[in-house]
Amino acid sequence: MRAGQFEEAFRYYRQAIQMDSNNIEHYIHLGDAYAYADQPARALAFYQRARKLNPHDPEPYFALAEIYRRFGRFDAALAHYRKAIEYGARNAFVMFKYAETLAICQQYLDAIEAAREAVNYEPSNGFFRFWLADLLERSGEIAEAMLEMEIATLLNPEDDYYHFRYGLLCLENEYPEKAIESIQAALRIQPRNAVYLTVLGDIYRLQGQVEQAIAFYEQAGELDSYAVAELERARRLAGIQFNGLPSEFIRAQHQE
Repeated sequence: MRAGQFEEAFRYYRQAIQMDSNNIEHYIHLGDAYAYADQPARALAFYQRARKLNPHDPEPYFALAEIYRRFGRFDAALAHYRKAIEYGARNAFVMFKYAETLAICQQYLDAIEAAREAVNYEPSNGFFRFWLADLLERSGEIAEAMLEMEIATLLNPEDDYYHFRYGLLCLENEYPEKAIESIQAALRIQPRNAVYLTVLGDIYRLQGQVEQAIAFYEQAGELDSYAVAELERARRLAGIQFNGLPSEFIRAQHQE
């Protein structure tokens, strides 16, 4: 949205408030416009006014929670998410945002509980399954994380990253064949993904199949800085202890 469109939105909702100053929606919409315009302090003021109009309406609390989170005031954000939930905003998206903020605060048990509620509201939504799996993995509940991630891949079969993350979980849980199968599924969707190719090479290397490892490393080619960071993260998640880039391993093999 351009600056002129923001100004038009500000004028429209201010006029709406003048015509009906008791309508909570007008204050929230104006607050939303300021939030989108990257003016969170003004957004906060209008959300607070909406809350004062009806302290039992969940919508202003949710909007306030989002703004406090944007400011990095996570305790205040959590308090307002809880109020929104208390007053009736119980749906998958609200529970997901609440869980996400709990995870930022490293309150993983509560985050998992909230994520499970999100899944209960929308059990066929692969994203919420994926998010729950990610939280479970971070909490060390690998078996349940694998189950939820597998369901996510079944619900979203065209999402390459879900297949890749499921493969990493399988490898972490010592199911290398399943890991290969899942990462190959990811590669069928994104056949040139250098990180996927490198991790597949890593798995064959772990199994002592050096020639196959090199074949995948060569397909991966040189990794840019973003891919290197993603590779390091993937190796850490899967418990792969290799250091260095595929090209370094290939050169070392050729020197032997």
